[in-house]
Amino acid sequence: MIVGKLTLTVCFLMCGVLASFAQDAPKIEALLQEIDPWVTTDTTKILSYIDSCNAVTTTAIESSRYWEPAVRDLSFLLGIDLITSPQIDNTGRIYFMMRLTGESSALFYMDGPMQWPIQLSPNNWTEEGFTISGYTVHPSGNYLLVRVNKFGDEMHDVWYFTRDGKFRPLLESRIIRYSGLIFNEDNPDEFYLYIDNRSQMHIARYTISSGKLDTLYTEPGAFYPTDYYQGKIPFVRWFSFSEGQLAMYDINTKKVTDLSDTALFWAASFTKDGKVLALTSDDSKEDEFMKFCLYDPAKPKTYTVAYDPGLETDEMAFNRKTGDLIAILNKDGYSLLGGVNLNGNKLVLPQTDIGIISSATGNDLGDLVFEYSSPSVPPTAFKGKIGETAVTQIGKVSTFGFDFSDMKVEVIRYKSADGMEIPALLYIPPTAQKDGNTPAIIEYHGGPPGQSRPYFQRNMAFAFSRGFIFMRPNVRGSTGYGPAYEQADNLEGRFTALKDAEAAIDYLIDEGWSKPEKIAIWGASYGGYTVNWLGTQCPDKFAVIVSEVGVSDVDHTNRHSSQVFAKGWEKEYGPVGSDLTRKLSPIFYAENLKAPILVTGGYNDPRVPPSDPRRFAYVLSKLGKPVYYYEETEQGHGSSFKAQLIHDLASNYVFTMMHVMD
Repeated sequence: MIVGKLTLTVCFLMCGVLASFAQDAPKIEALLQEIDPWVTTDTTKILSYIDSCNAVTTTAIESSRYWEPAVRDLSFLLGIDLITSPQIDNTGRIYFMMRLTGESSALFYMDGPMQWPIQLSPNNWTEEGFTISGYTVHPSGNYLLVRVNKFGDEMHDVWYFTRDGKFRPLLESRIIRYSGLIFNEDNPDEFYLYIDNRSQMHIARYTISSGKLDTLYTEPGAFYPTDYYQGKIPFVRWFSFSEGQLAMYDINTKKVTDLSDTALFWAASFTKDGKVLALTSDDSKEDEFMKFCLYDPAKPKTYTVAYDPGLETDEMAFNRKTGDLIAILNKDGYSLLGGVNLNGNKLVLPQTDIGIISSATGNDLGDLVFEYSSPSVPPTAFKGKIGETAVTQIGKVSTFGFDFSDMKVEVIRYKSADGMEIPALLYIPPTAQKDGNTPAIIEYHGGPPGQSRPYFQRNMAFAFSRGFIFMRPNVRGSTGYGPAYEQADNLEGRFTALKDAEAAIDYLIDEGWSKPEKIAIWGASYGGYTVNWLGTQCPDKFAVIVSEVGVSDVDHTNRHSSQVFAKGWEKEYGPVGSDLTRKLSPIFYAENLKAPILVTGGYNDPRVPPSDPRRFAYVLSKLGKPVYYYEETEQGHGSSFKAQLIHDLASNYVFTMMHVMD
């Protein structure tokens, strides 16, 4: 069965004079005292605030001459279908997600490549607000377990689908997340999972025939079961994005064995002889990438290196029966397939053109399926076989005749304030000239760990049609460049990473591509935090800001989001209530903001509580700043449905064009 998953110079240049100001912000404190009594608890006031803000923002943006053409063109581009997340069972049946004309992707299967796809999930789920967040196929192919969200709340209900298309819910709750589904390969009537109620996590077992859910184990903090084999469950304790620990739970003895010391851990799977194969930094030096190591439960905290790919690993798939380990490797944002058999032999694997590979899974017969895209190729899926380089396309994706061949991207590096070279993706339309007049958008990724990758971006064709340069920096703290780079933004290092973000603006200006009055900065989630910060720290370097579901007050977000992760976030930002978290919170510098800013929130957002962007917009408005706030009441941490995505992207582009082109 395949088990798939997945010292620095601190720069205070940007906070030197402003740090004392952040500690003494009486106007902002007074405004927060006005809003805080109701912003998280009074539903009537909250909805009234949302309605009034949405009305103002909608009128301002949708009355623009750019609105109708933007909606028209983006509706066409975002109507292009896609095939994602393929899986294959031991009968050779292939499953995948596909969006054709619907509002969200549906679950399909076919009995072989390019055969007629059969839809499994119902069309009325969109009307009820349901979206599929993931699924896993039993190796026999007799049934699937499907995780479902409602209006983006990420609570992950679990539904049961049989091979003949019948389906029913197994676990449903709007306040509990059910996830991490793991089959018992010896008993198809059972599966294991974790339960997260936002204050505590549990490992549990579910019996399908009886509908019984048994809680097996819990401990403080975040921890994730990763596999099951012969009565034992390995799990990874999450201390922060850069620290964790590998442990194992024995169901029969109820004993927990710590298999490692503290290091960075991702996926972990049992081998046939009961060892645990994990992707970890345990054997990696500061300048090295993570390696695959074997841990022996009989000899805790000892390991041997099974595979050192020498590059960042995005995902792994391991077949316990054959001992085949497959890794999707990341080289400057692009993907390679690499792997070995645990007997030490390098695997021959399918080969693709340069692009992005994800969701690689397989079966016991050596079949392998994976998702592929590139800047000019929409997401589709391929099938290959271990031991062969050839690939077969599973299904074709129509672009309705649109030519994406101009969607080229260059991997560049620019210098930050301390001389560090920062990687970035640069999309330059054919018409762009180095005359300082090209409109530009710099978009910062979420995370903090995360990486802007050269995926297929349907909206990039829209940006090119309007003459925009698009830049996506991977500042310190990004994944893809090794553990040391990823950990470089922790605590005081965040000031350095934020300086990296500012230097991206300087690059476009210094290279002659653009100028401040033509530059927009965008970001969502942690990217929203980044642009909130830049808006208050270097307010004269750009013309407009788009901040989607972004953090403005570090302590507020940590206190009002899932407490399972609270201690981990403190390792990133600092202890709640500390001088550091206050200095790192853009809301306390709000008086410095000058550029028009579009702030958005998601009413069902489980990651960045919507009260954070609400508070930021409220404070900015009371200070007389040019702020527009929009909160979608049927949305979580971003768009769930196509109509929402079209609306959000159209709003972002139109708001930007209103301020860089008029």
